[in-house]
Order: sequence, then structure tokens, then C-alpha cells
Amino acid sequence: MTLTSCGGNGHAPGPDPGPDPGPVVVELVVDFSDYVSDSLRYVQRFSEGYTVPSASELSQFDALSASLLNQGLETVRITSGNINFELLKVIDTGANNNELYCLREIALRGQGFYCVDFDAVTTNHVSAPHPLHDRNTNTESVVVMRGTHAKFLSVSTTHRCSNAATSSCSGTTSVCGTSGPYKVSDPAHNVDTFFHRFGVGVHDGSATARTIQLHGCGATACPSNGDNGDIVARLSAGTTDNLPDTEFVNVLNTELNEELTPLQMGSSLSCSEPSSDKQLCGTTNVLGRYINGQADSCQNAASSFNNSRWLHIEQNSNMRQDDGAGDQVTPATLLNAINDAFDTP
Repeated sequence: MTLTSCGGNGHAPGPDPGPDPGPVVVELVVDFSDYVSDSLRYVQRFSEGYTVPSASELSQFDALSASLLNQGLETVRITSGNINFELLKVIDTGANNNELYCLREIALRGQGFYCVDFDAVTTNHVSAPHPLHDRNTNTESVVVMRGTHAKFLSVSTTHRCSNAATSSCSGTTSVCGTSGPYKVSDPAHNVDTFFHRFGVGVHDGSATARTIQLHGCGATACPSNGDNGDIVARLSAGTTDNLPDTEFVNVLNTELNEELTPLQMGSSLSCSEPSSDKQLCGTTNVLGRYINGQADSCQNAASSFNNSRWLHIEQNSNMRQDDGAGDQVTPATLLNAINDAFDTP
């Protein structure tokens, strides 16, 4: 039996609640570094959990990220759910309650995590495309963002080998087992990803933004034995060409070696200084190619590197983490060098 009220029970009808207010901003009060490490979800290696976005979804993401970058937070709040994102307000307890606004996936599809600090001192962008394969680069990206006062952060939420389908972009790798093309789930080597589109939007939206992309380098190319024979970092502007000492990649290399020399725990190399040892120079990285002026960055290498706003940083395992064991080479080593190189206030 269904019971209904006829309005004669002595109670006045309540006010009209009006239309559904729609999605709300989720507020998180967290140590941001811990959150990225322990709570943010990632698609795992060989899981086939990475979902390739459609052309329509890529277009919608371009509009969504543009609204975020331009502080159109109400538009972001209302429209983000259309492509499986929600707007977060993050209060970072590890950085004096600094506020950031972030796009987070609702259902995990491996399509990334993107943040903006509207009060940042610089317009720089810290990027971590391989948070699982290049261990600790996700948490390191937060340390570098905080310590260098960067405005933008992008962290991939998929392992680079999580989907067996291959990228159409040029270049090969053996990191997923056998040598062959990069995978569609590798956002450093696929232009049809939200991760790449966010980086493009940051670069195009600011004439001063520099993108600092963090990578992990294995023990063969970047030994980390805790002695002066270590190669702590390999820096690149996306080319093996020798560039002037005034280019940011070479300025940073100088500053980083000034940090490392008194520690006697290794050195940093630049792909753009005269040397016979030029490895892992990021020449097939699609965002690096784009930032260096190559419109078709999927297939074609860049050729113009003057005043490059791209920094590709390969690091040994020491510099990617602060293990609290007295090791003096930590992410702080890198951020000190970046601040000196960029003369960050």
C-alpha cells in the first residue's frame, strides 16, 4: 500500500529545492607528497587497464584543461565529469597549507592527474610521465614543484607498459620486454593522450613556462653506488647537438655539478655539451619535440633549440628519493640547482 499526503495534515509544504546543484569541488587536506604516493591510483604494468581516449574526449579535455589553466573553476566543476574527471581543491599540509586545484580521474583509466597552483611564483611545469616505471618520480615531482615554486604539475596515472597496443609515433624501446614501438600507454611517446595535451596547453598558454620532465635512469647508464663515479643525472633539451653555455640545459648542468662536487658522490652530464657520452637525450619525446617547435611531434624530430623551454632530466636512483639514511644526493639537490639556474626568488 502506498501512503500519500493530501496537504491537510497541518504541515506547510517545504520550499522548492530548485534544480540539482550539480557536482561539487572535492576538498582534500593532505600532505600532497604522501597523497601522490599512497592514495592516487595508478594503472599497473601489463594490466590492459589504460583506456585510449577518443578524438571527442581529447577535444573535450583540451577545453577542460584550458578552463583550469585560465582559472575557470566553475566551468571545470560543471563539465569535468563529462570525461571522467572531478575537480579537487588540495590543501597541502606539507607546504604550509598551500592550495592547489587538480583534475583527478573518477574511474581509473590511466589518463592522468593535473594540478595548478594559482599563487605560484613561477609559471614552470613539472611533469612525471612514468611514475611507476621510473620509481619515485611521482613523489619527487611534488617536491620539485613545491621547492621551485612551479605553477603546473602533471603526473601520469598509468604504467608506460600497461597497454599492449603500440603508439603511432616514431621511436623504439625495449622497456616493455621486447624491442619495438612505444606503447599507447606511454604518454611521453604518444600525442593522443590527455597528458601530452595538458603539456601543450601549458606551453602554449605562457610565453615563460619551462617544462621540467622527470625521468628515472637505470644503473647501467646512471650508476648509483654512492661514490664519485656515479652519474647522478643526464640532462637534455631534446637534442644531442652542442648548445651554448647560456642555454638552460647547460646552465642547469653547471649548477647541478656545483651542488654535487663537494659531496663527491657523482656528477651530472648534459647532452648539449661536447662529450662522447650522450645517452638518453629524449630526442623522441613528443612534448619535447613540440616545445622545441615541431608541430608534427609524433613523427618528426625537432630542429630548433635556441632558448629552449624544455628540460628532460634522467636521474639515478639516489636523486629520485630522500631515504633518510644520510644520503646527501636527494631531490633537494636537484631543486637547489634548478632555483640557482632559473634565479627563482
